[in-house]
Amino acid sequence: MSLSQLPSEGVLILMDAEAIAALDPYGQAYAYNAGDLIIQEGAEQTTLFIVVTGELEVFRQGMGREISLARLRAGDCFGELAIFHPDTASANVRATSATTVWAMTATNLQVFLGDHPFLGCGLLLGINMLLSQRLAQASRTLKEGSIMPGFLSMRKRLRAQAPPPPPETPPPPPGGRREP
Repeated sequence: MSLSQLPSEGVLILMDAEAIAALDPYGQAYAYNAGDLIIQEGAEQTTLFIVVTGELEVFRQGMGREISLARLRAGDCFGELAIFHPDTASANVRATSATTVWAMTATNLQVFLGDHPFLGCGLLLGINMLLSQRLAQASRTLKEGSIMPGFLSMRKRLRAQAPPPPPETPPPPPGGRREP
């Protein structure tokens, strides 16, 4: 990918043109069409992606439907946790328009940091800023109660679908008996 294509924003905001030029060969550019799935929830994930052009949607499957979590544009990134803690993807990422992303594996990040420790600080600080912003947003969302944990919303839904309990039968008076 040419230097002019890697955006100098988002996680790269603290890197100058020289640092971005040094970073570029440690990753690879990929093009996607609208509707293409880039990351599948539950699949192994060890790659950081930076959106160069286009738009993507981050979503999860839940209760038989897609739940949109975020929209990403040029300069945004995804997969940032996977380069520090490789694991399965926690969500799906799909292109919603013609999109180009630049991708770097966890291994290539380690090589870049070894080759360019000073320049790597800018990237790591950019990723740290992003993770801090996302954590703060998640905390606000939970505090506001905008997201209800799945088990609570399921309980609420089941209660709403259950028939009302039968009316209580008063106890018989002393010495009395119930008629059939």
